[in-house]
Amino acid sequence: MGGKAAAARALAVLAVALAAFVPTGCTRVSAPPAGERHSWTQPHVLRLADVADPDSLNPLLSTMDLSYDLSSLIFSYLVIANPSGEMVGDLATEIPSMANNGISNAGRTYTYHLRRGVLWHDGVPLTSRDVAFSWRAIMSPHNNVLHREGYEEVTSIATPDDRTVVVHLRRRYPPFVTEFFTTLQEGAKPIVPAHLLAGVQSIDNAPYNAHPVGSGPFRFVSWDRGTRIVLERNDRYFKGRPKLDRVVLTIVPDENTLMTQLQTHAVDMPVSTSQLAWDRFRHTAGLRARLDPWDSQLLLALDDARPILRDVAVRRAITSAIDYRALIHKLSYDSAQIASDVIAPGLTGYADNAPYTYNPARARALLDAAGWRPRADGTRAKGGVPLELLMVVASKGSGPLYAVQLQRMLHDVGITVTIKMYPYKGVYAYNGPIVTGRYDLAIYANTLPYDPDRSNTLTCDEFTPKGMNEFRFCDPGLDVLERNGLDTDDLLLRSSFYREAGQRIHADVPYIPLFEQRRPAVMNDDLRGYDPSPVAAPWWNAWTWDI
Repeated sequence: MGGKAAAARALAVLAVALAAFVPTGCTRVSAPPAGERHSWTQPHVLRLADVADPDSLNPLLSTMDLSYDLSSLIFSYLVIANPSGEMVGDLATEIPSMANNGISNAGRTYTYHLRRGVLWHDGVPLTSRDVAFSWRAIMSPHNNVLHREGYEEVTSIATPDDRTVVVHLRRRYPPFVTEFFTTLQEGAKPIVPAHLLAGVQSIDNAPYNAHPVGSGPFRFVSWDRGTRIVLERNDRYFKGRPKLDRVVLTIVPDENTLMTQLQTHAVDMPVSTSQLAWDRFRHTAGLRARLDPWDSQLLLALDDARPILRDVAVRRAITSAIDYRALIHKLSYDSAQIASDVIAPGLTGYADNAPYTYNPARARALLDAAGWRPRADGTRAKGGVPLELLMVVASKGSGPLYAVQLQRMLHDVGITVTIKMYPYKGVYAYNGPIVTGRYDLAIYANTLPYDPDRSNTLTCDEFTPKGMNEFRFCDPGLDVLERNGLDTDDLLLRSSFYREAGQRIHADVPYIPLFEQRRPAVMNDDLRGYDPSPVAAPWWNAWTWDI
Protein backbone atom coordinates (compact mmCIF):
# COMPACT_ATOMS: atom_id res chain seq x y z
CA MET A 1 0.00 0.00 0.00
CA GLY A 2 1.03 3.61 -0.48
CA GLY A 3 0.13 6.80 1.62
CA LYS A 4 -2.97 5.60 0.06
CA ALA A 5 -3.49 1.98 0.75
CA ALA A 6 -2.94 -0.18 -2.34
CA ALA A 7 -5.96 -2.48 -2.69
CA ALA A 8 -5.64 -6.20 -3.33
CA ARG A 9 -2.48 -7.25 -5.15
CA ALA A 10 -3.46 -9.89 -7.69
CA LEU A 11 -6.10 -10.80 -10.28
CA ALA A 12 -8.98 -13.03 -9.24
CA VAL A 13 -9.63 -16.22 -11.15
CA LEU A 14 -12.49 -17.80 -9.21
CA ALA A 15 -15.69 -16.60 -7.57
CA VAL A 16 -15.89 -16.47 -3.78
CA ALA A 17 -18.30 -18.46 -1.67
CA LEU A 18 -20.88 -16.81 0.54
CA ALA A 19 -18.50 -17.25 3.45
CA ALA A 20 -16.63 -14.22 2.13
CA PHE A 21 -19.32 -12.12 3.75
CA VAL A 22 -18.51 -13.36 7.27
CA PRO A 23 -16.88 -10.34 8.99
CA THR A 24 -14.55 -12.31 11.23
CA GLY A 25 -11.89 -14.95 10.77
CA CYS A 26 -12.63 -18.34 9.24
CA THR A 27 -12.75 -21.49 11.35
CA ARG A 28 -9.40 -23.11 12.00
CA VAL A 29 -8.86 -26.24 9.93
CA SER A 30 -5.98 -27.68 11.89
CA ALA A 31 -4.16 -26.57 15.02
CA PRO A 32 -1.76 -28.13 17.50
CA PRO A 33 -3.03 -29.23 20.92
CA ALA A 34 -3.58 -26.55 23.55
CA GLY A 35 -0.32 -25.21 24.90
CA GLU A 36 1.71 -26.45 21.93
CA ARG A 37 2.94 -24.67 18.81
CA HIS A 38 3.37 -25.70 15.22
CA SER A 39 6.85 -26.94 14.42
CA TRP A 40 7.42 -23.99 12.09
CA THR A 41 6.56 -21.37 14.70
CA GLN A 42 9.45 -19.50 16.32
CA PRO A 43 8.27 -18.91 19.90
CA HIS A 44 7.70 -15.21 20.64
CA VAL A 45 9.14 -14.12 17.26
CA LEU A 46 6.64 -12.68 14.77
CA ARG A 47 7.80 -12.92 11.15
CA LEU A 48 6.06 -10.31 8.99
CA ALA A 49 6.44 -9.76 5.25
CA ASP A 50 5.57 -7.04 2.77
CA VAL A 51 6.11 -6.46 -0.94
CA ALA A 52 7.68 -3.01 -0.42
CA ASP A 53 10.48 -1.42 1.54
CA PRO A 54 9.43 1.62 3.60
CA ASP A 55 10.19 5.02 2.13
CA SER A 56 11.16 6.22 5.63
CA LEU A 57 10.96 5.04 9.21
CA ASN A 58 10.17 8.57 10.30
CA PRO A 59 6.36 8.51 10.24
CA LEU A 60 6.12 12.30 9.90
CA LEU A 61 7.61 12.00 6.41
CA SER A 62 6.26 8.71 5.10
CA THR A 63 3.46 8.43 2.55
CA MET A 64 3.13 4.62 2.85
CA ASP A 65 0.66 2.60 4.88
CA LEU A 66 3.46 0.15 5.63
CA SER A 67 5.10 2.90 7.66
CA TYR A 68 1.85 3.51 9.55
CA ASP A 69 1.82 -0.14 10.62
CA LEU A 70 5.46 -0.10 11.66
CA SER A 71 4.88 3.16 13.53
CA SER A 72 2.27 1.40 15.66
CA LEU A 73 5.02 -0.94 16.80
CA ILE A 74 7.75 1.66 17.35
CA PHE A 75 5.91 4.84 18.40
CA SER A 76 3.03 6.12 20.54
CA TYR A 77 0.17 8.52 19.83
CA LEU A 78 -2.06 10.74 21.92
CA VAL A 79 -5.21 8.93 20.77
CA ILE A 80 -5.84 5.57 19.10
CA ALA A 81 -8.93 3.48 18.26
CA ASN A 82 -10.01 0.07 19.49
CA PRO A 83 -11.53 -2.66 17.27
CA SER A 84 -14.97 -1.10 17.66
CA GLY A 85 -13.61 2.14 16.21
CA GLU A 86 -13.95 3.97 19.54
CA MET A 87 -11.31 6.53 20.42
CA VAL A 88 -9.18 5.63 23.45
CA GLY A 89 -6.16 7.28 25.00
CA ASP A 90 -2.65 6.07 24.20
CA LEU A 91 -0.24 8.62 25.65
CA ALA A 92 -3.26 10.72 26.67
CA THR A 93 -4.97 9.58 29.87
CA GLU A 94 -8.38 10.47 28.41
CA ILE A 95 -9.95 11.97 25.29
CA PRO A 96 -10.49 15.75 25.63
CA SER A 97 -14.18 16.64 25.67
CA MET A 98 -16.53 19.34 26.85
CA ALA A 99 -17.71 17.02 29.62
CA ASN A 100 -14.25 16.56 31.17
CA ASN A 101 -13.19 20.18 30.55
CA GLY A 102 -10.59 19.01 28.05
CA ILE A 103 -12.22 21.29 25.47
CA SER A 104 -12.78 24.90 26.48
CA ASN A 105 -12.73 28.48 25.20
CA ALA A 106 -15.69 27.90 22.84
CA GLY A 107 -13.97 24.91 21.25
CA ARG A 108 -10.63 26.66 20.66
CA THR A 109 -8.55 25.13 23.48
CA TYR A 110 -7.76 21.44 23.97
CA THR A 111 -5.97 20.09 27.04
CA TYR A 112 -4.24 16.70 27.06
CA HIS A 113 -2.84 14.99 30.16
CA LEU A 114 -0.02 12.51 29.48
CA ARG A 115 0.59 9.20 31.20
CA ARG A 116 3.29 8.98 33.84
CA GLY A 117 6.51 7.07 33.35
CA VAL A 118 6.68 7.03 29.54
CA LEU A 119 10.24 6.66 28.26
CA TRP A 120 11.82 6.88 24.85
CA HIS A 121 13.68 3.75 23.87
CA ASP A 122 16.97 5.44 24.82
CA GLY A 123 15.68 5.99 28.37
CA VAL A 124 14.89 9.72 28.12
CA PRO A 125 11.45 10.64 29.55
CA LEU A 126 8.73 11.56 27.06
CA THR A 127 7.18 14.89 28.07
CA SER A 128 4.75 17.52 26.86
CA ARG A 129 7.67 19.26 25.15
CA ASP A 130 7.94 16.32 22.73
CA VAL A 131 4.31 16.89 21.73
CA ALA A 132 4.93 20.59 21.11
CA PHE A 133 8.10 19.84 19.13
CA SER A 134 6.36 17.19 17.01
CA TRP A 135 3.72 19.77 16.04
CA ARG A 136 6.40 22.31 15.09
CA ALA A 137 8.19 19.68 12.98
CA ILE A 138 4.96 18.89 11.11
CA MET A 139 4.30 22.56 10.43
CA SER A 140 7.87 23.54 9.49
CA PRO A 141 8.17 24.59 5.82
CA HIS A 142 11.58 22.92 5.81
CA ASN A 143 10.01 19.46 6.18
CA ASN A 144 8.17 17.54 3.43
CA VAL A 145 5.17 16.57 5.53
CA LEU A 146 2.18 15.74 3.36
CA HIS A 147 -0.75 15.59 5.79
CA ARG A 148 -1.20 18.68 7.99
CA GLU A 149 -4.97 18.69 8.46
CA GLY A 150 -5.77 19.56 12.06
CA TYR A 151 -2.21 20.59 12.85
CA GLU A 152 -2.56 23.72 10.74
CA GLU A 153 -5.43 24.88 12.96
CA VAL A 154 -3.05 25.25 15.94
CA THR A 155 -1.73 28.70 16.81
CA SER A 156 0.37 27.70 19.84
CA ILE A 157 0.98 24.92 22.34
CA ALA A 158 1.66 25.55 26.02
CA THR A 159 3.48 23.01 28.21
CA PRO A 160 2.89 24.16 31.82
CA ASP A 161 4.42 20.94 33.12
CA ASP A 162 5.85 17.69 31.79
CA ARG A 163 2.48 15.96 31.61
CA THR A 164 0.16 18.73 30.41
CA VAL A 165 -0.31 19.88 26.82
CA VAL A 166 -2.56 22.90 26.18
CA VAL A 167 -3.32 23.40 22.49
CA HIS A 168 -4.74 26.71 21.25
CA LEU A 169 -6.60 26.77 17.93
CA ARG A 170 -7.28 29.72 15.64
CA ARG A 171 -10.98 28.80 15.44
CA ARG A 172 -13.52 26.26 16.57
CA TYR A 173 -12.58 23.04 14.82
CA PRO A 174 -14.62 19.97 15.93
CA PRO A 175 -12.51 17.35 14.05
CA PHE A 176 -9.37 18.34 15.95
CA VAL A 177 -9.32 15.58 18.53
CA THR A 178 -9.68 12.96 15.76
CA GLU A 179 -6.68 14.32 13.81
CA PHE A 180 -4.07 15.51 16.31
CA PHE A 181 -1.49 12.72 16.80
CA THR A 182 -3.97 9.91 16.25
CA THR A 183 -4.09 6.67 14.26
CA LEU A 184 -7.52 7.38 12.85
CA GLN A 185 -6.90 8.45 9.26
CA GLU A 186 -4.44 8.91 6.40
CA GLY A 187 -1.22 10.54 7.53
CA ALA A 188 -1.39 9.00 11.02
CA LYS A 189 1.35 10.68 13.03
CA PRO A 190 2.83 9.71 16.40
CA ILE A 191 4.96 11.78 18.79
CA VAL A 192 8.68 11.99 17.88
CA PRO A 193 11.58 12.83 20.25
CA ALA A 194 12.58 16.47 20.61
CA HIS A 195 15.92 15.59 22.19
CA LEU A 196 17.05 13.85 19.01
CA LEU A 197 15.53 16.08 16.32
CA ALA A 198 15.18 19.60 17.71
CA GLY A 199 18.63 20.66 16.50
CA VAL A 200 17.97 19.67 12.87
CA GLN A 201 16.82 22.44 10.53
CA SER A 202 15.11 19.93 8.23
CA ILE A 203 14.25 16.39 9.22
CA ASP A 204 13.95 15.31 5.57
CA ASN A 205 17.41 13.77 5.43
CA ALA A 206 18.11 13.22 9.11
CA PRO A 207 19.90 9.94 10.02
CA TYR A 208 17.03 9.40 12.46
CA ASN A 209 14.77 8.50 9.53
CA ALA A 210 16.62 5.21 9.13
CA HIS A 211 17.35 4.63 12.85
CA PRO A 212 14.22 5.74 14.72
CA VAL A 213 13.88 5.98 18.47
CA GLY A 214 10.30 5.69 19.64
CA SER A 215 8.29 5.02 22.78
CA GLY A 216 6.18 2.11 21.53
CA PRO A 217 6.18 -1.58 22.45
CA PHE A 218 9.12 -2.47 20.19
CA ARG A 219 12.44 -0.74 19.67
CA PHE A 220 14.29 -0.46 16.37
CA VAL A 221 17.33 -2.73 15.93
CA SER A 222 18.27 -2.74 12.24
CA TRP A 223 17.17 -2.02 8.70
CA ASP A 224 18.88 -3.89 5.89
CA ARG A 225 17.31 -1.91 3.05
CA GLY A 226 15.31 -3.98 0.63
CA THR A 227 15.73 -7.08 2.80
CA ARG A 228 14.49 -6.86 6.36
CA ILE A 229 13.77 -4.76 9.45
CA VAL A 230 14.27 -6.09 12.97
CA LEU A 231 12.53 -4.82 16.11
CA GLU A 232 12.95 -6.06 19.67
CA ARG A 233 10.74 -5.95 22.75
CA ASN A 234 10.73 -2.71 24.76
CA ASP A 235 10.83 -4.02 28.33
CA ARG A 236 10.02 -0.54 29.68
CA TYR A 237 6.89 -0.01 27.57
CA PHE A 238 4.44 2.04 29.61
CA LYS A 239 1.48 -0.31 29.10
CA GLY A 240 3.41 -3.40 30.15
CA ARG A 241 6.09 -5.78 28.94
CA PRO A 242 5.23 -6.98 25.40
CA LYS A 243 4.74 -10.71 24.98
CA LEU A 244 6.69 -10.96 21.72
CA ASP A 245 10.48 -10.93 21.97
CA ARG A 246 11.08 -9.80 18.41
CA VAL A 247 9.33 -8.69 15.22
CA VAL A 248 11.12 -9.32 11.91
CA LEU A 249 9.81 -7.78 8.69
CA THR A 250 11.09 -9.40 5.49
CA ILE A 251 10.77 -7.56 2.17
CA VAL A 252 9.44 -9.96 -0.50
CA PRO A 253 9.04 -7.88 -3.69
CA ASP A 254 6.91 -10.44 -5.53
CA GLU A 255 3.36 -11.23 -4.40
CA ASN A 256 3.52 -14.83 -5.59
CA THR A 257 6.73 -15.40 -3.65
CA LEU A 258 5.15 -13.86 -0.57
CA MET A 259 2.20 -16.25 -0.82
CA THR A 260 4.57 -19.19 -1.24
CA GLN A 261 6.41 -18.15 1.91
CA LEU A 262 3.11 -17.85 3.75
CA GLN A 263 2.02 -21.29 2.55
CA THR A 264 5.35 -22.88 3.53
CA HIS A 265 5.31 -21.03 6.87
CA ALA A 266 8.49 -19.08 6.21
CA VAL A 267 6.52 -16.02 7.35
CA ASP A 268 3.70 -15.72 9.88
CA MET A 269 1.68 -12.85 8.41
CA PRO A 270 1.87 -10.26 5.63
CA VAL A 271 1.76 -6.70 6.91
CA SER A 272 -1.03 -6.12 4.41
CA THR A 273 -2.73 -9.28 3.23
CA SER A 274 -3.97 -9.14 -0.34
CA GLN A 275 -7.51 -10.17 -1.11
CA LEU A 276 -6.08 -12.91 -3.33
CA ALA A 277 -4.06 -14.34 -0.44
CA TRP A 278 -7.10 -14.11 1.82
CA ASP A 279 -9.18 -16.07 -0.68
CA ARG A 280 -6.48 -18.61 -1.42
CA PHE A 281 -5.63 -19.45 2.18
CA ARG A 282 -8.85 -18.93 4.12
CA HIS A 283 -9.42 -22.67 4.45
CA THR A 284 -5.75 -23.74 4.71
CA ALA A 285 -4.56 -25.89 7.60
CA GLY A 286 -2.20 -24.08 9.92
CA LEU A 287 -3.36 -20.62 8.82
CA ARG A 288 -6.16 -18.42 10.08
CA ALA A 289 -7.96 -15.94 7.83
CA ARG A 290 -9.94 -12.88 8.88
CA LEU A 291 -12.01 -10.19 7.23
CA ASP A 292 -12.36 -7.19 9.55
CA PRO A 293 -14.16 -3.84 9.33
CA TRP A 294 -12.14 -1.08 7.69
CA ASP A 295 -13.02 2.55 7.11
CA SER A 296 -11.43 2.48 3.68
CA GLN A 297 -12.45 2.85 0.06
CA LEU A 298 -10.76 2.04 -3.21
CA LEU A 299 -10.97 5.23 -5.27
CA LEU A 300 -10.80 6.21 -8.88
CA ALA A 301 -9.36 9.68 -8.40
CA LEU A 302 -10.18 12.33 -11.00
CA ASP A 303 -8.10 15.47 -11.51
CA ASP A 304 -11.03 17.81 -12.02
CA ALA A 305 -8.74 20.68 -13.03
CA ARG A 306 -7.77 18.86 -16.23
CA PRO A 307 -9.62 20.29 -19.25
CA ILE A 308 -11.65 17.19 -20.15
CA LEU A 309 -12.62 16.38 -16.57
CA ARG A 310 -13.86 19.90 -15.83
CA ASP A 311 -16.99 18.77 -17.66
CA VAL A 312 -19.27 17.18 -15.05
CA ALA A 313 -21.00 15.23 -17.83
CA VAL A 314 -17.75 13.37 -18.49
CA ARG A 315 -17.32 12.63 -14.79
CA ARG A 316 -20.89 11.35 -14.54
CA ALA A 317 -20.44 9.26 -17.68
CA ILE A 318 -17.42 7.59 -16.10
CA THR A 319 -19.51 6.60 -13.07
CA SER A 320 -21.96 4.82 -15.38
CA ALA A 321 -19.25 3.12 -17.45
CA ILE A 322 -17.86 1.17 -14.47
CA ASP A 323 -19.11 -2.28 -13.55
CA TYR A 324 -18.62 -2.05 -9.78
CA ARG A 325 -19.96 -5.51 -9.00
CA ALA A 326 -17.59 -7.06 -11.51
CA LEU A 327 -14.64 -5.33 -9.85
CA ILE A 328 -15.77 -6.53 -6.44
CA HIS A 329 -16.34 -10.06 -7.67
CA LYS A 330 -13.29 -10.49 -9.89
CA LEU A 331 -10.63 -8.47 -8.09
CA SER A 332 -11.69 -8.31 -4.44
CA TYR A 333 -13.05 -11.88 -4.32
CA ASP A 334 -16.32 -10.47 -2.97
CA SER A 335 -14.52 -9.22 0.13
CA ALA A 336 -15.55 -5.62 -0.65
CA GLN A 337 -18.94 -3.92 -0.60
CA ILE A 338 -20.75 -1.33 -2.72
CA ALA A 339 -20.05 2.29 -1.66
CA SER A 340 -22.85 4.84 -1.21
CA ASP A 341 -21.01 7.84 0.25
CA VAL A 342 -17.57 9.33 0.86
CA ILE A 343 -18.14 8.85 4.60
CA ALA A 344 -17.89 5.45 6.27
CA PRO A 345 -21.27 3.86 7.07
CA GLY A 346 -22.39 4.55 10.61
CA LEU A 347 -20.37 7.74 11.08
CA THR A 348 -21.86 11.19 11.66
CA GLY A 349 -23.23 12.69 8.46
CA TYR A 350 -23.37 9.51 6.41
CA ALA A 351 -25.52 10.05 3.30
CA ASP A 352 -27.08 6.81 2.15
CA ASN A 353 -27.02 7.75 -1.53
CA ALA A 354 -28.19 5.44 -4.27
CA PRO A 355 -24.90 3.81 -5.35
CA TYR A 356 -23.43 4.52 -8.76
CA THR A 357 -24.54 1.74 -11.10
CA TYR A 358 -23.18 0.18 -14.25
CA ASN A 359 -25.16 1.65 -17.16
CA PRO A 360 -23.03 2.01 -20.30
CA ALA A 361 -26.05 3.21 -22.32
CA ARG A 362 -26.43 6.15 -19.90
CA ALA A 363 -22.70 6.85 -20.14
CA ARG A 364 -22.89 7.03 -23.94
CA ALA A 365 -25.98 9.26 -23.80
CA LEU A 366 -24.29 11.67 -21.39
CA LEU A 367 -21.23 11.91 -23.62
CA ASP A 368 -23.38 12.39 -26.73
CA ALA A 369 -25.32 15.22 -25.07
CA ALA A 370 -22.08 16.89 -23.97
CA GLY A 371 -20.78 16.91 -27.56
CA TRP A 372 -18.32 14.02 -27.27
CA ARG A 373 -19.17 12.23 -30.51
CA PRO A 374 -18.00 8.74 -31.54
CA ARG A 375 -15.57 8.51 -34.43
CA ALA A 376 -15.27 5.69 -36.94
CA ASP A 377 -13.12 3.62 -34.58
CA GLY A 378 -15.57 4.07 -31.69
CA THR A 379 -13.43 6.52 -29.71
CA ARG A 380 -14.85 9.95 -29.00
CA ALA A 381 -13.80 13.52 -29.70
CA LYS A 382 -15.18 17.03 -29.31
CA GLY A 383 -14.10 19.93 -31.49
CA GLY A 384 -11.19 17.87 -32.73
CA VAL A 385 -10.02 17.05 -29.18
CA PRO A 386 -9.95 13.28 -28.53
CA LEU A 387 -11.48 11.98 -25.30
CA GLU A 388 -8.20 10.58 -23.98
CA LEU A 389 -7.26 10.29 -20.32
CA LEU A 390 -4.00 9.39 -18.53
CA MET A 391 -4.34 6.94 -15.65
CA VAL A 392 -1.43 6.68 -13.19
CA VAL A 393 -0.97 3.70 -10.94
CA ALA A 394 1.66 2.08 -8.73
CA SER A 395 3.49 -0.67 -10.59
CA LYS A 396 3.30 -3.06 -7.63
CA GLY A 397 0.17 -4.36 -6.02
CA SER A 398 -3.24 -4.69 -7.60
CA GLY A 399 -3.37 -1.25 -9.18
CA PRO A 400 -2.38 -2.44 -12.67
CA LEU A 401 -5.12 -5.10 -12.57
CA TYR A 402 -7.78 -2.57 -11.70
CA ALA A 403 -6.36 -0.18 -14.28
CA VAL A 404 -6.70 -2.73 -17.08
CA GLN A 405 -10.29 -3.53 -16.11
CA LEU A 406 -11.24 0.16 -15.94
CA GLN A 407 -9.44 0.88 -19.21
CA ARG A 408 -11.59 -1.76 -20.93
CA MET A 409 -14.83 -0.50 -19.35
CA LEU A 410 -14.17 3.10 -20.36
CA HIS A 411 -13.11 2.03 -23.85
CA ASP A 412 -16.52 0.39 -24.27
CA VAL A 413 -18.19 3.84 -24.07
CA GLY A 414 -15.60 5.59 -26.26
CA ILE A 415 -13.13 6.90 -23.64
CA THR A 416 -9.48 6.16 -24.39
CA VAL A 417 -7.30 5.54 -21.33
CA THR A 418 -3.51 5.34 -21.34
CA ILE A 419 -2.02 3.64 -18.28
CA LYS A 420 1.25 4.93 -16.86
CA MET A 421 2.88 2.99 -14.06
CA TYR A 422 5.15 4.55 -11.44
CA PRO A 423 7.38 3.00 -8.79
CA TYR A 424 5.44 2.10 -5.69
CA LYS A 425 6.97 4.90 -3.64
CA GLY A 426 6.99 7.49 -6.40
CA VAL A 427 3.33 7.60 -7.36
CA TYR A 428 2.27 8.81 -3.90
CA ALA A 429 5.36 10.90 -3.15
CA TYR A 430 5.35 14.59 -2.29
CA ASN A 431 6.65 15.33 -5.82
CA GLY A 432 4.73 12.48 -7.47
CA PRO A 433 2.03 12.75 -10.16
CA ILE A 434 -0.95 12.74 -7.80
CA VAL A 435 0.22 15.49 -5.45
CA THR A 436 1.52 17.64 -8.30
CA GLY A 437 -1.48 17.09 -10.61
CA ARG A 438 0.19 15.23 -13.47
CA TYR A 439 -2.68 12.80 -14.00
CA ASP A 440 -6.27 12.51 -15.18
CA LEU A 441 -7.21 9.30 -13.36
CA ALA A 442 -5.51 7.44 -10.51
CA ILE A 443 -6.33 4.33 -8.52
CA TYR A 444 -5.59 4.10 -4.83
CA ALA A 445 -7.19 3.18 -1.55
CA ASN A 446 -7.88 5.76 1.10
CA THR A 447 -8.67 5.44 4.80
CA LEU A 448 -11.72 7.59 5.42
CA PRO A 449 -11.45 10.37 7.99
CA TYR A 450 -13.00 9.67 11.37
CA ASP A 451 -14.82 13.00 11.30
CA PRO A 452 -17.13 13.84 8.35
CA ASP A 453 -15.36 17.13 7.61
CA ARG A 454 -13.96 17.13 4.04
CA SER A 455 -12.74 20.72 3.90
CA ASN A 456 -9.10 19.72 3.57
CA THR A 457 -9.72 17.29 0.70
CA LEU A 458 -12.50 18.90 -1.32
CA THR A 459 -12.62 22.68 -0.81
CA CYS A 460 -11.41 25.31 -3.26
CA ASP A 461 -8.46 26.66 -1.28
CA GLU A 462 -6.94 23.30 -0.30
CA PHE A 463 -5.36 22.07 -3.53
CA THR A 464 -2.21 20.02 -2.97
CA PRO A 465 0.44 20.52 -1.81
CA LYS A 466 -1.06 23.21 0.48
CA GLY A 467 -3.95 20.94 1.45
CA MET A 468 -5.04 17.45 0.50
CA ASN A 469 -7.43 18.29 -2.35
CA GLU A 470 -5.67 16.03 -4.83
CA PHE A 471 -8.77 16.08 -7.02
CA ARG A 472 -8.52 19.87 -7.50
CA PHE A 473 -12.28 20.00 -7.18
CA CYS A 474 -13.88 23.39 -6.52
CA ASP A 475 -17.54 23.96 -5.68
CA PRO A 476 -18.27 27.15 -3.66
CA GLY A 477 -21.60 25.67 -2.57
CA LEU A 478 -19.84 22.67 -1.05
CA ASP A 479 -17.36 25.02 0.65
CA VAL A 480 -20.29 26.73 2.42
CA LEU A 481 -21.62 23.40 3.72
CA GLU A 482 -18.19 22.34 4.91
CA ARG A 483 -17.69 25.67 6.73
CA ASN A 484 -21.12 25.36 8.33
CA GLY A 485 -20.19 21.91 9.58
CA LEU A 486 -17.17 23.36 11.37
CA ASP A 487 -19.07 26.22 12.98
CA THR A 488 -20.99 24.11 15.47
CA ASP A 489 -20.44 21.25 17.91
CA ASP A 490 -24.10 20.17 17.65
CA LEU A 491 -23.88 16.64 16.21
CA LEU A 492 -27.38 16.68 14.73
CA LEU A 493 -26.77 19.98 13.00
CA ARG A 494 -23.35 18.89 11.77
CA SER A 495 -24.85 15.66 10.50
CA SER A 496 -27.45 17.54 8.45
CA PHE A 497 -24.78 19.70 6.80
CA TYR A 498 -22.62 16.70 5.93
CA ARG A 499 -25.50 14.64 4.58
CA GLU A 500 -26.31 17.49 2.22
CA ALA A 501 -22.62 17.77 1.35
CA GLY A 502 -22.51 14.02 0.66
CA GLN A 503 -25.43 14.27 -1.71
CA ARG A 504 -23.77 17.16 -3.54
CA ILE A 505 -20.47 15.31 -3.78
CA HIS A 506 -22.24 12.22 -5.08
CA ALA A 507 -23.94 14.25 -7.84
CA ASP A 508 -20.88 16.28 -8.91
CA VAL A 509 -18.38 13.38 -8.81
CA PRO A 510 -15.08 14.92 -7.67
CA TYR A 511 -13.87 11.31 -7.49
CA ILE A 512 -15.42 7.85 -7.61
CA PRO A 513 -15.48 5.41 -4.67
CA LEU A 514 -15.19 2.06 -6.44
CA PHE A 515 -16.10 0.11 -3.31
CA GLU A 516 -15.90 -0.10 0.48
CA GLN A 517 -13.04 -2.29 1.64
CA ARG A 518 -12.83 -4.74 4.49
CA ARG A 519 -9.43 -5.59 5.93
CA PRO A 520 -8.26 -9.10 4.99
CA ALA A 521 -5.62 -10.92 7.02
CA VAL A 522 -4.03 -14.36 6.88
CA MET A 523 -1.72 -15.49 9.66
CA ASN A 524 -0.06 -18.42 11.37
CA ASP A 525 -2.84 -19.72 13.59
CA ASP A 526 -0.43 -19.74 16.53
CA LEU A 527 -0.62 -15.94 16.58
CA ARG A 528 -2.69 -14.68 19.51
CA GLY A 529 -4.12 -11.25 20.28
CA TYR A 530 -4.36 -9.86 16.74
CA ASP A 531 -7.54 -7.74 16.68
CA PRO A 532 -7.16 -4.71 14.38
CA SER A 533 -9.07 -1.46 14.55
CA PRO A 534 -10.79 -0.11 11.39
CA VAL A 535 -8.51 2.94 11.07
CA ALA A 536 -5.31 3.93 9.22
CA ALA A 537 -2.87 2.46 11.75
CA PRO A 538 -4.78 -0.60 12.97
CA TRP A 539 -2.28 -2.33 15.26
CA TRP A 540 -3.51 -0.72 18.45
CA ASN A 541 -2.62 -3.60 20.83
CA ALA A 542 0.55 -5.15 19.41
CA TRP A 543 2.10 -5.31 22.88
CA THR A 544 -0.45 -8.07 23.73
CA TRP A 545 0.32 -10.21 20.68
CA ASP A 546 2.17 -13.48 21.08
CA ILE A 547 3.07 -16.53 19.04
